[in-house]
Amino acid sequence: MSDGDEQSASNMSDKFRSKLRLYENEELLMIRRPSLFAFMPAYLVGFGVLALHLFFGWAKAPTDAEWYEEVFFFLVKASGWAGGAGFAFVMLFFTWLNRIINHPASGKWMTSVLLLSSLTPFLLHIDDIIRIFSDSTFEMPIEWNFTLFGIFWTLLIWGLTFWYQRSFIYAVTSDRIIHHQAFIYERDGLTFLHENIRAVMKRRTPIGAMFGYATVYCNIGDQAHISTETVGGAVAVTPPSEGDVASGGGFLKFLSRIIFFITFQRTVKIERFTPDISFYGIRKWQETYDLMLNMMDANSAVTKAEEQLVVQKQMVELLSKNQESEAGIPEPVGVASATSESSNEGDSLDSLDADMDLS
Repeated sequence: MSDGDEQSASNMSDKFRSKLRLYENEELLMIRRPSLFAFMPAYLVGFGVLALHLFFGWAKAPTDAEWYEEVFFFLVKASGWAGGAGFAFVMLFFTWLNRIINHPASGKWMTSVLLLSSLTPFLLHIDDIIRIFSDSTFEMPIEWNFTLFGIFWTLLIWGLTFWYQRSFIYAVTSDRIIHHQAFIYERDGLTFLHENIRAVMKRRTPIGAMFGYATVYCNIGDQAHISTETVGGAVAVTPPSEGDVASGGGFLKFLSRIIFFITFQRTVKIERFTPDISFYGIRKWQETYDLMLNMMDANSAVTKAEEQLVVQKQMVELLSKNQESEAGIPEPVGVASATSESSNEGDSLDSLDADMDLS
């Protein structure tokens, strides 16, 4: 199944139904997976690792290079000495930079992989350390190579990213919303009924608008998408002493205040939609968004109350019709004629008594 393809309940295999743990009479309305482009930052990080390895492995100074170019390329070449020990510090800086930017590809697992790739030159020389402290003759079967390990770590990052992306399955059924993840093993899962949805939200980034994907989130009132983030940095500034004040300390004091305002830290609340709590970076998001809105409206408390009022109104109308029909029942045939005949007989008897006045 390709990214964003819609699967009907009739075409859904038993494998997916058992994986999502659907009820027997539960109808599967829609299946979504994150788009490939939604995890583009992780793929770019992998490309950055490859670019760094290839650059430090292949870079050579031009024949007519200036002195500063000679110095730069000398440092690049020196980074490969001692089995790439200098390059390890370059990769550690790249790992730190990727971590502090705080983008979707700066999580724990990506940082762990980058740390391993940074420490690879040191790990390949662990045999030297072993020989220093023992009489072992163990030697690592492989030596440090920029191109080889650049390709290896890049393919590993791309493979793990693709596996992580495909581990998420999002489903809309006739009863509920399902978020399912199975990365290495069955991990996180989130399920809630349509009647618990308070609002349906969508979020599109400029890259998402370019490649046709968006994130759709169902708000059930738990504020799971709200996170705190520290904005700004901190720099220690020593206040000027009395001697500094006497010798122009006013300027230092002013400078320290400027630095304080520039590096002032504050904590703000932001909306952050992650793949485990939202339909993250899905294609054909308009259909998903409209379906969620319709299911929320059909199962809301207001809609159910209106349906109950309609049913009660129909019952009242039915009862009133029954009462009207009972009040308008016609008299049995022959009752009116018998009554008229009995009244005529009474009149004739009265007239007969009047004629036979024996007084």
